[in-house]
Amino acid sequence: MGIEHGRHAEVAIDHPLPSNQRRAFLEVLHQVIKETRPGVKSTLVLRAGCQVLFVFDAAEPVRNGEVGCDFDRASGWTFTWVADGSVLGRVQDVHAVAAEVSARTSGWGRR
Repeated sequence: MGIEHGRHAEVAIDHPLPSNQRRAFLEVLHQVIKETRPGVKSTLVLRAGCQVLFVFDAAEPVRNGEVGCDFDRASGWTFTWVADGSVLGRVQDVHAVAAEVSARTSGWGRR
């Protein structure tokens, strides 16, 4: 995952990459988590030159992780769990992604 290009991005003159929307999508996820998941806290941070969303259980901050946002020509923009690179969901499914983030950070599956 790079700053301006997705993990599998190609530069093609006839199909340019969309403008970098990573931060905007992560801010939307941050807001949805804030409004719908009271046991989960989040904040945007910079890791290795790339924006990620640091998420943690409000009661037990040791239960935490980072959410990235990546672009792929085949699947478009998706949220990813940084630790293992697994896809959490498409940016259009932000509420489902917030639920998955909550499951991964709040009491190991408690929602």
